[in-house]
Amino acid sequence: MSIAFGTDGWRGVIADDCTFAQIRRIASAAARWYAADPSEGDRSRIVIGHDPRFFSPEFARAAAEVFAEAGIDVLLSDRPIPTPAVSFHVRRLGLKGGVAITASHNPGHYNGFKIKAHFGGSAPPAVYAAVSAEADRPPLRAARGGRVEIADLATPYRERLGSLVDLRAIRASGLTVLADSMHGAAGSLLTELLSGGSLRAIGFRTARDPLFGGVHPEPIAANLEASAERVRAEGLDLAVAQDGDADRLGVLDAAGRFVSPHQILALLLLHVFRRRGVSGGIAKTFSTSFQVDRIAAALGAPLIETGIGFKYVAELMNRGEAVAGGEESGGYAFAFHLPERDGVLSALLLVESLAVSGRTLGQALDALAAEFGRFAYGRRDVSLPVETVRAYVESVKDQAPPSVAGERVTGIQDRDGVKYLFGERGWLLHRLSGTEPMVRLYCEHADEAVMEEILETAQKRLKEFVASY
Repeated sequence: MSIAFGTDGWRGVIADDCTFAQIRRIASAAARWYAADPSEGDRSRIVIGHDPRFFSPEFARAAAEVFAEAGIDVLLSDRPIPTPAVSFHVRRLGLKGGVAITASHNPGHYNGFKIKAHFGGSAPPAVYAAVSAEADRPPLRAARGGRVEIADLATPYRERLGSLVDLRAIRASGLTVLADSMHGAAGSLLTELLSGGSLRAIGFRTARDPLFGGVHPEPIAANLEASAERVRAEGLDLAVAQDGDADRLGVLDAAGRFVSPHQILALLLLHVFRRRGVSGGIAKTFSTSFQVDRIAAALGAPLIETGIGFKYVAELMNRGEAVAGGEESGGYAFAFHLPERDGVLSALLLVESLAVSGRTLGQALDALAAEFGRFAYGRRDVSLPVETVRAYVESVKDQAPPSVAGERVTGIQDRDGVKYLFGERGWLLHRLSGTEPMVRLYCEHADEAVMEEILETAQKRLKEFVASY
């Protein structure tokens, strides 16, 4: 029986799908592939890291033992680390790959298994297919077992991040920053990096809590209310938050308002291209803002739009076609680091952009809107059976209306979901989630009230479809 890998690895409910037996089963298949595949990287060793979830350290140890039985030496993290830290060590050591025990931004009752490739990013679909093909074959047992070495993988990664930004300028900025780890893998990493000058970094939700304080560890507005309250109560300049495995970034402004990930991507692109001298292509996923198109044109940078899923952005970065990329869920990557989302680096780059420009986040956003226009963005997620969602998306494609909420549909794109275009004013995207049984409705528009009306209309259409399905 094959292993049903999703968009980025495998995830399951702890004690139901995600058990020690299942982790060992996936590790056994991965070890067989690892030992036999002759492609790039050192196959004699592997890095295994984990997040702070329930049983993550124990699952990581179980996976390490399976690899060791196959004759592969293991560097096993001695503490929770961000998923991009695993990727960093894979590339730093020239290894064939690595493993992260994590369920990323899923709720606390999930855990999972991610594979990292030799280039320092998420394994491509071909690797997951090869691992799945090894499922349930006899475990690989070498004549000489591998060694499991418990190692500090956090410190070298922290030092690497610190070397990528101007810490002197950051620490001298006088900013007040709430660093919210959401009880995830980022822990106190960001406060350690930011501390040491006039900048005041306040760690929040940094301690391990396998239940994430009862909050879904995804850095979106609904899950950052506690951070928003602290920002307002203490008069802070901004808050930055990472998801459960710290590869995504969420941001709040000085009023505690959630800043759209599209706007953060725009600010980061302008910073690295205009101030840091980066040049090359920009990759964006199908659900990402028109604003990025305008920025790429102003910078003279080639723009490549991909399907939804960071693996597509990473592929372009690995081919040298893109030097930066991002997605609407708060994942951003830069070729001077890794072809991999990194929520901590993204936070550092955002703070650096404010420090060197002398602007507040609000001022930076106003300048962005003045140059490239202001867009409002919203998303609605509705849990439904997968077959229902597929049928709905097909109906949206086959029965496109002439207008939605009074906005004329000027074009339709069918790439990763179905997108209705409203000229240069905005768009509406209908899509089946790649990780959960739900339909996602995304909308961007120059008018916030119209954006909300479009989403309401789309949700009403969905409700009517489900009632008649």
